[in-house]
Amino acid sequence: MQKYGHVDTDDIRMKLDVIKQEPKERVQRYFERLDKLFQRGKIPDAKQRRRFLSKLRPEIRKICVVRTYTDIEEMVGAATELERVLGELGETPFEPLKEEQEEGATEASMEHQVVALNNTLINFFKGGVPNSVPSPSSTLLREC
Repeated sequence: MQKYGHVDTDDIRMKLDVIKQEPKERVQRYFERLDKLFQRGKIPDAKQRRRFLSKLRPEIRKICVVRTYTDIEEMVGAATELERVLGELGETPFEPLKEEQEEGATEASMEHQVVALNNTLINFFKGGVPNSVPSPSSTLLREC
């Protein structure tokens, strides 16, 4: 109450309903837009995961739904990793990701890309998410 004053849950619910991941939007940016409302409305983790997943781009969502996540940070980490791999394979319409590839050292061969995808999917289905980094707001909340 001190930080946000009166919280209008109907207003937060309406805002959450219209937020979706845009075609060229990064997973992390999409989560940050949702996270502001999650924090303001004190949305429980299970509902956060459901909301996040429901409006995630279909090519990422269809892989994310096959696994259970312990918390929203793990889910965001997995979705971010999938976005990276799909971007390397050219399967996502995210333009800045393609620009990052062009700026990178050399182009990876198709075999390298397939190996990277296989390793990522193996880790994903085993439950490990490499390079999973919690959001700054969630880290801050844990410290409080």
